[in-house]
Amino acid sequence: MTNNAAVVTAAGGALLAIVVLIGAGTARPVQSVSYSTDGRLWLQSLAEPLLDKDIRWVPGDSRTSEFHIHNGTDRDGRLQVIVNSDNSAFVRALSVSIAGGSFGACAPVEVPAGEKKRIDATVTMSDVAGNDTRNSSAEVDLVLQWSDNTSSVCPEFAGRELEQEGAQP
Repeated sequence: MTNNAAVVTAAGGALLAIVVLIGAGTARPVQSVSYSTDGRLWLQSLAEPLLDKDIRWVPGDSRTSEFHIHNGTDRDGRLQVIVNSDNSAFVRALSVSIAGGSFGACAPVEVPAGEKKRIDATVTMSDVAGNDTRNSSAEVDLVLQWSDNTSSVCPEFAGRELEQEGAQP
């Protein structure tokens, strides 16, 4: 009887192992969006700011930052590149463009599932920026926001472009 109990226990254990292994299936890769400054080292966020914090901005200035994005998911997505500042005069005077396209406070970039893209983002200060920017200091940042393609393009910035100095409605 002891032999029979051992055989039944061993058979039960083997059956349990088979069920566990079959149920495990193949492992799916982790899906994520990652960023890189050089196209080789990919991280969940950029390690350094895209714009030098010590830049002196004057009307008509522009600066370009290059970075890469990898949509490692199985869904198309959209990167929104947003120019932001802690000074409202700078917010009104700055715009961002991608690869020479014309945008305002926010520039959208479509990134298909599984693809990598190089992004050249240019921040420009309007030629007619007001006097309130000339003797001021401000933090100016490029903010990257990822969303799926079903969301609105730059919804929180709709209409802000018309508020920019020198912009025509």
